Amino acid sequence: MPFLELINGVPYEFYQINGSKYYKNYNECPPQLKNKLEQCAGEIFISAIPEHTTADQMAAVACLLGEMYILRFKVNFAGLSRGFAYLQYMDPNLMNYAIDTLPHLFAANRLGDIRVHRSRNTSNLVLRNVTDMNPDEVRITLAEMCKYRECNLRFLRDKDNTIEYQLVFGSNEDAVKARRLLLGEVDIFGTSATIGWDNYHGTYGSF
Repeated sequence: MPFLELINGVPYEFYQINGSKYYKNYNECPPQLKNKLEQCAGEIFISAIPEHTTADQMAAVACLLGEMYILRFKVNFAGLSRGFAYLQYMDPNLMNYAIDTLPHLFAANRLGDIRVHRSRNTSNLVLRNVTDMNPDEVRITLAEMCKYRECNLRFLRDKDNTIEYQLVFGSNEDAVKARRLLLGEVDIFGTSATIGWDNYHGTYGSF
């Protein structure tokens, strides 16, 4: 159950879902900004986190640079760090400054030699190498599996006339949940089928 915690005078909801501990900003966020943040604007990937580093230690240091939108801190079954986390600030433009500055702040606070990069996460997934279904069957199957009320399905034909299917979600969290579900059953689309993050910047067609 979430509870509120003040960091630098800002209220954050702190809670855990499965293997992720969250600090999420409790203050109201303008709809346009919230939409950008939910689609991963300014998201930072933090890696090489020592096992005994805690989410509250990381949040306390991250907040030295500005007001967080969310921190997703990954833990194992024992509650120890899995070595990585994702961070967004309320101001997505802080990303580059944070990438340069946070490693020094973590080291100064004795958290170790932690690495900070731009996240590759998106709110889009791509399904490739489908061999056992036609496009209509793919669309129907994905609708049944994901219940993707907030997901648009698009397609791209490559030079070999094979089809890639792009799943566009309303937020990265929705995409993460769908990816977790699909990874376990992706072989129903064919023995070579794969599901992963989509970083293609070209144009997909619509069904």
